[in-house]
Amino acid sequence: MFKKKNWTNEELRELLQSDVKKDLHIHTCFSDGVLTPEQVIDRWASEGYRLISITDHDGIDGSLAGLDYAEEKDITLVPGIEFDSVDTLGRDLHILGYGFDPECPGLTEALDNILLERAARNEAMLSELNKLGYSMTLDDIIKVNEGRFIGKPTFAAVMVRKGYLSSSQEAFNTVFREPSMRRIRKKTLSSKEVVDLIHEAGGLAVLAHPMEQRHLDETYNQFRERLVIILEKIREYGIDGIECYHPSADDVQAEALREYALKHGLMITRGSDFHSDYLNRDFSRYHRP
Repeated sequence: MFKKKNWTNEELRELLQSDVKKDLHIHTCFSDGVLTPEQVIDRWASEGYRLISITDHDGIDGSLAGLDYAEEKDITLVPGIEFDSVDTLGRDLHILGYGFDPECPGLTEALDNILLERAARNEAMLSELNKLGYSMTLDDIIKVNEGRFIGKPTFAAVMVRKGYLSSSQEAFNTVFREPSMRRIRKKTLSSKEVVDLIHEAGGLAVLAHPMEQRHLDETYNQFRERLVIILEKIREYGIDGIECYHPSADDVQAEALREYALKHGLMITRGSDFHSDYLNRDFSRYHRP
């Protein structure tokens, strides 16, 4: 089973919930990570992982690049993707897709459209950053990862390289919060459209890191009530699982997510959300009482 690429949904569900050491949420240089798919596979295999998924943002090139290489290693790679989505119940809901057909016409068309939308947004961001005094060119942006992926982390990396900022996190805390930058919004599919698209391509859809929907001014009890509403709605859309084990959820929160998934027959998944060794995201804000 572990070397098979074309699973039925039942086989895929069983695989993703198997007891092997696994990480189902990893980013590579094909989005905002730093490692190549080959480097990810080598590293995770050397650390004893038997099952992984490369889940780059709004793209599948990283997964496809790693499939054949993983065949040579003692590890299984499930094709994956992380979609941004928008919903009235939550801002920027992320949905993971697993085991889809990469040649599904609906999927390829949607990804092409997302790429065009991202290019338009990046052009607007580049123009606005220059107006704000952060001088940079498209060539500067492309040099970050050979143009495989351009997004906010790419612009942040350029600002650090040019000495404007001391860290990429500083860009997210300051520059990207400027009113003119906040007005440049990305156009995304709705959460329902994403779930339907993943299913159309024969895959399984999982809600990523639910705890990241928590607002800074919310207590955990306040958020828990709103989280149930989000989970109920996303379940109506046909979601197949919840990423219960993620750095944004502490042990108590992960167990609460797990209990909800068990109660409603949803898959329980786990992922590190790895981007790089030097990206020190502060998840503690999601763990506060």
